[in-house]
Amino acid sequence: MSAQRTVEDFLDAWSGGIDAIRCSFQGYFTDQTVWENVGMSTTVGAQQGLSIIDEFERTADMGAIIVDMMYIATDGNRVLTERIDRIMGKDGSEKLAIRLMGIFEVEGGKIVHWRDYFDTAPLTVSN
Repeated sequence: MSAQRTVEDFLDAWSGGIDAIRCSFQGYFTDQTVWENVGMSTTVGAQQGLSIIDEFERTADMGAIIVDMMYIATDGNRVLTERIDRIMGKDGSEKLAIRLMGIFEVEGGKIVHWRDYFDTAPLTVSN
């Protein structure tokens, strides 16, 4: 499987709901995968990555993530994405839309490093 197909399949799985999101992290991450939300958090491995997903589920009542892929480019094992991640509530309503750029590094069909760059202000506004 190509690096681009790996990333597309990983992101496409998120529309299937919270259990599909969890399965995608467990299936596409290694124990050493580094996921960096630049300016916010860095996790290592699927379990730490899932802690971010669990937090979104708890605080935003997240039920799924719809990824609108605007652009995608591949250079060897690196995949660059410009996308909008739409955080959907369990009731089907859109809770938050995050426009971002991401870079994924893929080896052997697994994501080994993933960095997302985005404006963190919508996530840090106090209520």
